[in-house]
Amino acid sequence: MAGGGPEYHRAMGFRCRWLATRGRERDDVLGRLKFKVVGELVEEVYDRGLYALEVGDWLVVIGDGFDHLAEVKRAEAARLSEGSDVVFLSMDDTAMTFELALFSTGSELWSITYDGSDGVTAPNFAGAVPWGARTLLGRLEKEQAKAGGPKAEVDHIYGLAPTYAMELVGFRHDESLGSGDHVPIWQLAARSGR
Repeated sequence: MAGGGPEYHRAMGFRCRWLATRGRERDDVLGRLKFKVVGELVEEVYDRGLYALEVGDWLVVIGDGFDHLAEVKRAEAARLSEGSDVVFLSMDDTAMTFELALFSTGSELWSITYDGSDGVTAPNFAGAVPWGARTLLGRLEKEQAKAGGPKAEVDHIYGLAPTYAMELVGFRHDESLGSGDHVPIWQLAARSGR
């Protein structure tokens, strides 16, 4: 475990995008995103799909899997932030890329992006990235050095986004849906005319 999350080996397989907002009603958020609830689950979820769940006072909407990640859009996260802060995460384990961003009042406050497709590298920070993310990166860089540096078969730096997102929201795409800790989980579908 590096920084509280799993080690990332090449081509693990998760592809997802999710956004989280708090202080807003579920139906309002889903209406703005043009989604509708089509089912409710009260057990762990292991199937890829389009879901919403409450994690503490956050509402998380996730497109899990290649067929669903395009349903959760960065531009919609920015628009949704007109009423409250929105955390946005996009990850692709196959390409070893991520983006983690915070939006408020329709604008990006900060973002962290990473492209490890050619091997371990440094993430790009934009805006006022919180000190907690920078501290976590320092810990992950130490773990990477212990594992053999940039040439290692493991990429600890890639774990920055999901680990820091977990600190912010309490949600982690590769753990929370299957944990059974956050039920009900609502199955979603796009409304017609979207």
